[in-house]
Amino acid sequence: MESQERNHSIADILHDTDSVRIGVLGFKHDGKVETHRHRCYEFVYVDKGFTLHMAEGTTTVLTGGDLFVVQPGIFHSYTGAYHTEVYNIIFDPEELGSLKEEVMSLPGLDCLRCAEETETVCSGDVTPDTAPVLRVDIALRQDMVRLLDTMKRERECRNPGWEQNLKGQLICFLVFYSRIYQQHQIHDGRTDGYHGYICRALRFIEENYQNDIGGKEVAECIGLSQDYVSKQFKQALSMSPSEYIRRFRVAKAMELLKDTDLPASEIAYKVGFGDLSLFSRVFKRMCGISPSDFRRGMKV
Repeated sequence: MESQERNHSIADILHDTDSVRIGVLGFKHDGKVETHRHRCYEFVYVDKGFTLHMAEGTTTVLTGGDLFVVQPGIFHSYTGAYHTEVYNIIFDPEELGSLKEEVMSLPGLDCLRCAEETETVCSGDVTPDTAPVLRVDIALRQDMVRLLDTMKRERECRNPGWEQNLKGQLICFLVFYSRIYQQHQIHDGRTDGYHGYICRALRFIEENYQNDIGGKEVAECIGLSQDYVSKQFKQALSMSPSEYIRRFRVAKAMELLKDTDLPASEIAYKVGFGDLSLFSRVFKRMCGISPSDFRRGMKV
């Protein structure tokens, strides 16, 4: 396990030594991204697809529209990625200059206050906190992608004044994040602007994944036809409700494999598979290894 843990500086990620330590990178993932951590801040925006994100002992289901921050020193990895497209926004808060304190006082941005402890965190002496995953309202997603693409092009093209412009765009992004964070707090995690029926369907799955449910039950819970719900799921999440349920169950199984000594057969029933052989096949197809090998890797 230790040999797979990588510790990246911002220069490693940007592949250069520019004085402006801000970058926006776009990636497509299928499969797995090994455990690593950064000596810089990283905001992650999931544009499309589905993946399981593991950080500080917690497995989170990520789908298109999810936005979160990874603080310096956080070991994290991705697995089970399915046609996943993400943006990684990396930066040093010192690039905010004289506006640093004002920006960090905005809702949700107090997470940047451990910047001065970055080296201590990355040495393993301090464990940073994990921030919540926010869901960007579907009406705002085009604005988010447009801003990130603009930041990405600014660095790549390097036209006169790009350094100053990129710093200004970073502040725009952080203000954008803060406003989404504030709405997230107001609605207690329920983003009303995101298609209400999809939001209700995801909540239904989260509350009932241990039971014998599929696309039919998901459609019934929100009072729409199964074909219509399936079409909307594929448009929003790039998969059917049944595939999302399987992946959500695997995420919960990963947590139990890491945090308990329960046998795989019991875990299979607890997360709703009901059959050990089916659970093992789905887990290996999604994660690339068997449940038992995954558990052994977590204990190394």
